[in-house]
Parts: sequence; C-alpha cells; structure tokens
Amino acid sequence: MQAALTSRWLSPFVGVAAILLSTAVVVAQDYKEAPILADQVAAGTLPPVADRLPENPMVVEPFESVGQYGGTWRLVMSSPSDIGTLARTIGYENFVRSVTWQPDVEQADIVPDVIMNVAESVDVNEDGSEYTFHLRKGHKWSDGEPYTADDVMFWYTDVYSNTELFPAKPTWSVRNDKPLVVEKIDETTVKFIFGGPNGLLLQYMATPSNDAEQNQPFAYPRHYLEQFHPTYNEAAAGAEWVQNFHAKADMWRNPELPRLHAWIITQGIGQGSGAQVIAERNPYYFKVDNAGNQLPYMDRVTVDIITDPQVTLLKAANGDFDMLDSYVGFVATPENRGTFFDNQESGGYEFYEVLPNRANLMIISLNMTHKDPVLREVFGNKTFRQALSTAINRDEVIELVWLGQGLPYQTVERPESPLFDEEMATQFTQFDIAKANEMLDGIGLTEKDGNGIRLLSDGRPLQFTMDISVIRQPWIDSAELIKGYWKQIGVDLLINTSDTTALNQRIESNEHDSAVWSASGGPDSLFDPKYYFPSSWAAFYATTWGQWFTKDTNPEEPPEAAKKQMVLYQEVFATTDVPKRLALMKDLLAISAEEFYTIGVMQPTSDYGIVNKRMANFPGVLLASSEYAHPGAANPEQFYYAAP
Repeated sequence: MQAALTSRWLSPFVGVAAILLSTAVVVAQDYKEAPILADQVAAGTLPPVADRLPENPMVVEPFESVGQYGGTWRLVMSSPSDIGTLARTIGYENFVRSVTWQPDVEQADIVPDVIMNVAESVDVNEDGSEYTFHLRKGHKWSDGEPYTADDVMFWYTDVYSNTELFPAKPTWSVRNDKPLVVEKIDETTVKFIFGGPNGLLLQYMATPSNDAEQNQPFAYPRHYLEQFHPTYNEAAAGAEWVQNFHAKADMWRNPELPRLHAWIITQGIGQGSGAQVIAERNPYYFKVDNAGNQLPYMDRVTVDIITDPQVTLLKAANGDFDMLDSYVGFVATPENRGTFFDNQESGGYEFYEVLPNRANLMIISLNMTHKDPVLREVFGNKTFRQALSTAINRDEVIELVWLGQGLPYQTVERPESPLFDEEMATQFTQFDIAKANEMLDGIGLTEKDGNGIRLLSDGRPLQFTMDISVIRQPWIDSAELIKGYWKQIGVDLLINTSDTTALNQRIESNEHDSAVWSASGGPDSLFDPKYYFPSSWAAFYATTWGQWFTKDTNPEEPPEAAKKQMVLYQEVFATTDVPKRLALMKDLLAISAEEFYTIGVMQPTSDYGIVNKRMANFPGVLLASSEYAHPGAANPEQFYYAAP
C-alpha cells in the first residue's frame, strides 16, 4: 500500500520527518512485462524488465484487481490548446502526487493526500524552507538513459534560472521575493532551499501542470535538451533559440523528447492528420503492481482532437471514447445528461459520479484594467457591476439553459467548504430590473440615445463585447438571455465567440472588454485563487494587476484592496499553521466579497461522467478540480479492459 502524507483541506504541514513511500515487497526475478515488450527482449532489442526498472520501483496496488495487458485507452480533447486534458490523464507524473479520493472522506476535507512519486522520499526542515528530495536509484528516461540529480540541476541552472527561458518565476518557487536555490547533494539527492517557509510546496507540486513544458524539475532530460541550449552547444545560439528550446521541451508536440510517463507520445499535437494524439507504453516506466507486473496495463492511448462539441457529443454517445466528463472532454455537462442516458446501452458505457467542485459554471468578468480609459472607469465602478448582476434573471437562465441543474450563486466556495460564505454567495442575485436601473442612474449614467442605450461620459453608447469560448454552448445560450436582460437597463451587449486559444490570447494581451469562464472551488481556491483576487493574467477581470503579482510581461500596480489580498495570500502559502491558514483565506475572501470582482451566474448541484463498461480498476466516484489531477490521481496506468 502507498503510505499517505496527510494533506486534507488547507492541509496540515507535513512536519520534519522524511516522507516515505511504503511498497509491497517484489523481488527482481518476479517482475513481469507486457507481451509486446517481452517479444522485444527476446529479440535482443530491449533489456530485461529488471534492468529497465529502478532498484526500488513504485508499487501501485490496483483499485480492484491485478489487470490484463493490452488495449487502447480512447480519449478526446477539445482543441490543440487543451493541454489540461492531457496533463490530467496521461501527463500526471510529478515529483509527488495526489492519491485517489475515497468516498468515505468528509466533503469539507477534500484536499487529497500527497504521496511520493518520481521522487522516492523527501526530508523537510522544521519551518518548511528546505526540502531534500531523494530520487530512485536506477530510474531511467523512456530512452533508457539514467534519470539523476544532474537532470534536476539542468532544469534549475539552465532553464529555471535562465531569464530568457523563464523571465517570470513560478509562484511556488519564490518566497520573500527570493527565488528558489537548488543544490546537488549526490547523484540521487537534491535540496530545494527557499527564502522563507513554503508550507504548501508538496501540495502545490502535486497539482497537474497545464504548461506544455510542465515547468517542474523532473521535466527536462539533460542528455537530450542540452543540444538545443547555447550553454552546451554554440550552434544552438541565435535569435530563435528560446522558441526552439521550448518547442523541443514540449512533450505534447515533440515525440523525440524522453519522458518518465506511463505512455510516451509517438504522434504529437499537430502531427499526422492533426486530429489525434497517440501515445505508446513506456518500456522503462518506473511502476509495477503488487504482483510485480510492470505498468501500464494498456498498450496505447489515443486522444482525438475535436473542436466541435456536438461532434464530440455524438461520438461519445456512440461509445467512441472510454471516458468523458466535464473535466475530460467538456461534454458531459448537465444539458447533455439526457442524451447519454438514452444511449448508454448501445454505447456500452455507464455513469460515474464526479464529486462537485465547481464554484460556478459561468462567471462574467468585466475588464477593470481596460486600455480604454472610459470603459475602464465604468467597468471599475463596483455599483455598475452590481447593477449588471441584479439585472440577470438567474432562475430563468438555469431553467432554460442548464435544465434546472444549479443554484443562483455568485463566485463563491461551495457550501461543503469551510470557506463558504452565504452572504457572498447570494449578494446581488435577486433579479430586479427596476433596482438595476436605479443603481445605474445613481452613478450618473442617465443620458440615453434614441435606442434607449445609456451614454458613456464621452457620449458613446454603453456597448461592450463579451468574449466566450465555443467549448461550452450553454455559455453562449446564457449570454443571449443576459443580452436581453441588460438591454432593459440600457446596456448593449455584443457576443463574440472563438476557440479557447484565441480567447486567452486576447485576455493575456488585455484586449478584451469582458469574458466568460467557469470557476472551481475546493483546493483550487488555495493553489489557483485567480477567481478571488488577481493572482495571474488569467484573472479575466484584472489581467495586468495579475501580471503585477506574478511579475509578468505587462504589469500594472493594483489598488490597495488587491495588494492587501496579495500579502494575505503570501502568508497563506508560507504558514504551517492550519487554523491560521484558514483564517487568512477567510480574510482574503471577505475582501473579494466586498470588491465584487466578478458576476457569477450559477453553481452546479451535481456532476457526472461516462466510462466504458469494460474498464476495470476505475473508481465509481472521482473528485474533479482544476488543481487536482482528475483522473490522473486514480492511477490510469492500472486501468485495464476486462474480457467481454
């Protein structure tokens, strides 16, 4: 069994002791492998399995039973930029990892346990400012080359510390404005030294990375990537070297890149027909089951790239994919539940429960850092945002678009969370056109044109655009209803739909008027709090303020309320005292409630997914969130197909 490191909701600090992974005893001569690898061993093209595994492989106990080798895991992603789906299915191999959530855990405690993974163990000093990671002796990259402390040091010295490659340092790596320092102790030991306590480091390192290059210390094989770095190869220098290096380090687009994952990309994004990502089993994968069988069980993974949600829906209902929910495929949504129910027998799938984690399925963000000073002024007026919120008939939107599967809430933690605030959840959710008109009159927006649209201070009609990704049709349908409500208060809304890549590019460049997305809760609020204060460019309501916090490319100093939240969050991340951490988060969220950054529409009441009936070792209940590796934490390497 895997020994869990305690880390429940706003998790306790791990303490001083070494964190070890307890494994079943499997002697080398008992190791077994997939038939297709055994054939290569017999042919002399691959070393014996015992020589391919580390001295102490990670032992994964199957969820139900020891599996059978073979088969293809069929998945779908919503666009070439949907790296999140890849990261949480076949890309989840961090230094440490979250474990599968178990249904006997109280809802308020949902931050899953953290265990060791790529790293075999870690020692932590008393204040959480130094972490000494011990790697597995004999661990190998997918091409058979050794994985050692030198790979971590290459990441630290030549990638992380190179300001051309990474001008902005990851939040987890900076304490007290001092970036991380990494020291090599020996061939399998590295020490991470921070400028102050980093009480949530391990929990943060267990979250899935949506970056193409992963941006974690295990993701950069030195023996391969140094040929593209001018420090090691003068021929690599030039104006395009940074772009070229990142491209070579992109595990989803460069099949040549050695990896540590269960399946290795053989056809990346944009290759072949461009419609599918293909991954094959890694013969050097470092995990075995408790019977000594090298994992994974399945030979292959295919991930179809389908940008049209209706096509994905039809193919999923036909049984063309082995797993799908709102976090993996974006199609198992409330409005499509009936279609899946009607086709489950013919499609050969069944339902599984996805523990609700979404704080809101649709939040509207007005760009308070807009480049247009007139729009910036009106968007930055809190009463204006509150008036728009008051003018939304949420009950009608939920009934007509979301089939009644939700509650009219603002952007707020879920009721199961110790951070839930009912007053914050319900403020300005009562539909009242007269009240909204009165609020807009009160801030001086009294003049109107011939069409009844209020006039801005420079005489222009109060018209702005809402950018919406096409990945969720209900966002577009809801916006059409909202457009009608806002017309009644003299606000003219235009709707612009695009793919997610184009939307993100507009937002990161601060070119948007307003935008729509969903908000997660639970552990996401701790590790990615952008819905509650501008912690990155992805805070759609204040892009440049978020870039100021992360020291990114287009920073703008935020107002005092946001800066106070930033200080509070740094304390949250540093403290090892759990009650204090909870109190700090409550203080941070109280400011969010007062500032009213975003307009929430609805919080879902339930989530679900569909899974191939033959897929074994698949949990019946999964926890899902942006910062929890779903379904990666359930060990997909031990999924297998039972005989019909």
